[in-house]
Parts: sequence; structure tokens; C-alpha cells
Amino acid sequence: MLIFKKSFYTVLFLALCPCFSPIIATDLPSKEEATQPASKELLVYVIPLEGEISTAQMYILRRGLKQAVQNKIDVAILKINTPGGDLETTLEMIEALENFKGETLTYVDTEAMSAGAYIAASTDDIFFNPRGILGAAAVIQQGGTEVPGTLKQKIDSYMRAKMRTHVSENRYRSDVIRAMMDTDFVFKIGDKLIKDKGELLTLTAQEAIEKYGDPPQPLLAAGIVDNIDELLKAKYGNQPYLIKNFELTWSEYLARWMNKITPILLGLGMLAIFIELKSPGFGFFGIVGIVLFLIVFASSYIAGLGGHEEVIIFILGLLLLGLEIFVIPGVFVVGALGILMILSSIIWALADVWPGSEFHITPEIFVEPFIELALGLIIACIGIAIIGRYFFHSRISDLLILKTFVGQKNDRSQGDQENEIKEVQMGARGLTVTDLHPGGIVEINSKRYPARVNLEAIDKNTEIEVVGREDFGLIVKNIRK
Repeated sequence: MLIFKKSFYTVLFLALCPCFSPIIATDLPSKEEATQPASKELLVYVIPLEGEISTAQMYILRRGLKQAVQNKIDVAILKINTPGGDLETTLEMIEALENFKGETLTYVDTEAMSAGAYIAASTDDIFFNPRGILGAAAVIQQGGTEVPGTLKQKIDSYMRAKMRTHVSENRYRSDVIRAMMDTDFVFKIGDKLIKDKGELLTLTAQEAIEKYGDPPQPLLAAGIVDNIDELLKAKYGNQPYLIKNFELTWSEYLARWMNKITPILLGLGMLAIFIELKSPGFGFFGIVGIVLFLIVFASSYIAGLGGHEEVIIFILGLLLLGLEIFVIPGVFVVGALGILMILSSIIWALADVWPGSEFHITPEIFVEPFIELALGLIIACIGIAIIGRYFFHSRISDLLILKTFVGQKNDRSQGDQENEIKEVQMGARGLTVTDLHPGGIVEINSKRYPARVNLEAIDKNTEIEVVGREDFGLIVKNIRK
């Protein structure tokens, strides 16, 4: 049965590692027929859809079809073996098929039940393995219970209309799919009863190939074949072809989990960057933040959403932000442009943009990326509030942020450091021990303190004056100007 989920997103929190392994395509050339040596070679992608229909299968299909578009593939064959799955994911997969302008075929390897039947019906032709079956596409809720009456009628009506838009030259396909999803529908062709009331239609390969009407036409299937090579020969005759089979790596399945927790990854990444900006120098939290953002790009790439361009924009944004912080502090335009490029690259990476097509900016493309980014910002703000309340006053912050001042062992507790910072008088003068770009270390009355400067950079061994305090130390200014 096709499962209708009440909530599409399930937030899971688990340890992840970055993964950039793409789908691997291996070329398996067919035997060229000697009778047509001058014919154009047909380029074919075979995309496997195995197991329950979920985001993992959707990622595989979307990525495979996008690569097919980029490589000017003529035919995409879906090799289906599924008991069914999620309705929302099924609709996304059908939309992905609509973006591929070449010919789409289905090979029912073993079974295409429920969601698999809808996906198969959305392709141009359906071929069966001799043992293949297809059908039973009624919509149920996730727990296995029936969808309430009015809602079921709306879903069934929508799915029937959706299937009618995909009806090919086969004049029976629309009624076949309806018979698979509607128990009340009585399906007859002439005097032949195909499905009675109270049942759901499921077809074997032989039943799907049986011909009806005048002129006779198969009920659903274009043919019964033992393998993909026989399918291509039955469909295209002696035309030479080249098959590219997708071999799936473990990264495809890891991407499913990474993509589900994208808001968490974004939120933790922004939180780590915030802590880094509040700390002197650059270290652990800055690296963690960058790695978390790169994981988001990796999962989007594997899921068939992102490409290489977004990562380039992201890196350029980081460089501009680093330039603002460490080289030319106070030039707000550079830092603002860097932040804009970073956020834009993340939204772009999460948007479903198809290659080779004219790009139009529409709300539908960016609604989900903006929602995920907003959730990430909320998570980051909650984290900042918690850290501001507890973390900055704990021994953990001593270990990770202020364990040592430059050139001086620090045996004081966080509380002692805060008390000493509070004792420094406004207007007190001293020297910079390190460069301040904008953070670093200063020495006042033979004691060293973390400090930062506003709107400029100060070189080492420069005389400074204290103008303020904050959580991590002092705020100073250059008095040699």
C-alpha cells in the first residue's frame, strides 16, 4: 500500500562524517549489430529503485536523471523492485521524471507495488520480467490505517488526475491505475471483467501483456523480457546502444540521514562560527563550523541537489569574511558581502535546480531551503542563549577557549579571570602582546588579558587604552593615532 505520512520531516540527531563520494557510473557496452554500423549509438542510463520508496530512492533517481541530462542521455530505464512507500516522496520522484526530456522506460524486475506502480505509470513504456507483478496502489496512512473518507477522495482524485497527465499511447493505462487504487471502481473492457468492485487490481506479467479492444492493444505492458538488453532490442530493434549502470555507494544512504538533519547541521555550524568569532585567534570552533557547513554541501551534492558552484561561492564568502576579520577590519562591505555569499551558497545548494534548463526564480524552488536555513538560525540562537548562560562560566570554556594566554601559563579559573578583567579600570593603558585582528592578547600592569579592537587592526607592541569590557576580555583602542 502507498503510505500517506502526516509529517514529511523526521528530525534525527546522530554523529556524521563528511562524505563526498558520488554515484559511480560504469560503462557496459552492448553488442553492436553488424546490419546497422552507421546508426547513431543510443545512450542509456539504468537507474535501480530497490526497496521501500523513501528519500534514499528519491535521491538516487533525481541524481541519476540530472546526470542523464548533463550527459545528453537518450533513454532512462528505471529498474524497479519495490513493495511501495511514501506518497510525498513518490510525487517528488514523478516530478523528477517530468524534468527529463528523453524517453523513460520501466523494467519491473520483480515487483512494482503501490508507490512503485505510480512511478512506473509515469514513464513512457513499461516492460515486465516474466516473474514481475505490479499493482495494489491504494493510499493508506503511515500506521496502516485507512485514510479518512473525504481526504481519501481528495488524494485519489488528485492521483488519478496526475496519472492521466502521464497516459501514453496505451489507452487502458489510466483505467488500470484507477483499478489499482479504487476498490469501488469496476473495470471492464467490452464484456471482459478485469476487476470487480471491492478489489484492488494487481497484474502479473502475462495479464499485463494480454491484448484487448479493436485494434488489439496490451492492457499495460509493452513486453515481457528477461533483462535490459532484451528490453532495448524489443523497443529499438537493431539500433546500437551503450548502457551506463549506476552502482550505488554507501554514501547514497548516508546522504539520506544527513539531509534529514540539515537544519541541525546548519544551526550547529553557525553556533560554532559564533563562538569562534567571540574567541581570540582562530581554532577549534572555526574548524568545526566550516566542516559542518561542508557536510551540508556534501549531503546536498549526493542527494542530487547541489553542484560544485555552490561550494566555490561558499569558499569565496569565507575568504572575504576572513579578510574582513584578520586583514582589513572595519571595512563592513567586505564582511557583509562574505556573509551574503555564504548564506546564498547554502540556499542555492538546498534548492532543486535542474541542469540544462532555463532557470526561473520562483518561490517554490526556495521555500524549503529558506525554511531549513530559518530552522538552523533558530537552533543557533537557542544554542547561543544556552552557551551565554552556562558555557562561558564553566571549566569547559577554560579548556577549549582560554586555557593559555600567549607566552604565559594560565592556572587561574574562569571566575578568577573574569574578576581580574572587571578590576581593570577604564582608560588603563598597556601594550599589545600579539597583533589584534581584531582579537589577541594585551598586557596591562604586567598582567595579560584577552582583548579585541573595534573597526581596525592593531600591530604587536602598540600602546593601547581600555575602552570597554565583554565576556571574553577587554575592548581596547590604539592611542598612537
